[in-house]
Amino acid sequence: MKLEISREALKNNIEVFKSLIKPNVKFAAVVKSNAYGHGILEISKLGLELGADLLAVNSIEEAILLRKNFQKTIIMIMGEIQNIELYSEELNDENFWVVVSRFESVKFLNSLNKNPKVHLKVDTGMGRLGFSKEDFFSNLEKIKKENLVIHGILTHFAQAEDYTEHSFSKKQVDEFLKAISFATNLGYTNLIKHASASASTMLFKEAHFDLVRIGISLYGLWPSIQTKLSLSIRGEKLNKLEPVLSWKTNIVHIQNLPSNTYIGYGSTFKTTSPTKLAVIPVGYFEGYDRRLSNLGYVLIKGERARILGRVCMNMTMIDITQIKNIEIGEEVVLIGKSGNEEILADTLAEMTGTINYQIVTNINSSIQRVVV
Repeated sequence: MKLEISREALKNNIEVFKSLIKPNVKFAAVVKSNAYGHGILEISKLGLELGADLLAVNSIEEAILLRKNFQKTIIMIMGEIQNIELYSEELNDENFWVVVSRFESVKFLNSLNKNPKVHLKVDTGMGRLGFSKEDFFSNLEKIKKENLVIHGILTHFAQAEDYTEHSFSKKQVDEFLKAISFATNLGYTNLIKHASASASTMLFKEAHFDLVRIGISLYGLWPSIQTKLSLSIRGEKLNKLEPVLSWKTNIVHIQNLPSNTYIGYGSTFKTTSPTKLAVIPVGYFEGYDRRLSNLGYVLIKGERARILGRVCMNMTMIDITQIKNIEIGEEVVLIGKSGNEEILADTLAEMTGTINYQIVTNINSSIQRVVV
């Protein structure tokens, strides 16, 4: 079993976004959560080779892992660092950019010998991390009064990918501009400003500022159907994103079953005619959603093979009755192309009532990632 990571697809996706931004706008490749399931080390290496200016992660643990492998790369830590004082040695790194939402964090990071770059997060409507409007003003005045150094200011859109009507996002831009103006008036004139993730980079040129943070679409996946619709409504070109990941396994067992045979836990499937069944060594432990039971399908030799019974912890049963000349060891595609057929992460997301983000990030990190 393996995940194939396409260098060419990743290259295409980076070029798509590079074509949307001005040359002086920095490109952050978001590789948090094991690079959205694609392999944090593999994607980080490729991303830097293919033009990313810096890497963005969620946690200090991810940042430490990357620092061991990429000694001089700029790494932005976007999530809240719990017990930040415990990481004084690790954070003593001028090539770390640390996103903060508390005054105490700003003060601590400024106390380190090799100051990491502090980026203040402004909550303009997300209601998650960041200083709310009034807190931002008062805390920035306090930061200025104590002569603390900050390097950047950022926000995050709440609705950019969920709607085709973007008044709320435009309101967030306005709030962010007010925060920037306030910082400028206090003397912080050279801050790196950033707000846009994948959807907002495609939709709002005015929100590119000095840096864009590209996550889901770095991997060739659309943030949402609404993002596509928004571009279409405006008459703008739909960017050709290419999925980076293919998930493949092999058949480990084949047997012929007569009619009226139950299959799997709970006996949720019963054959109605002679059936040739195959077993693949993939289940919900590996990240293959249990909700695909009796619903999903895989691809073999360019043909669909439906799932029979419940997806197990480490195994799934499939119907290969109509597919000729199948043997143990035959390749099976869970996500990706086979002949003229293709299963997208979006295909599985639609079947299971979730989003493509969850489909790929749920793939177990122990599965080998192979760059092709």
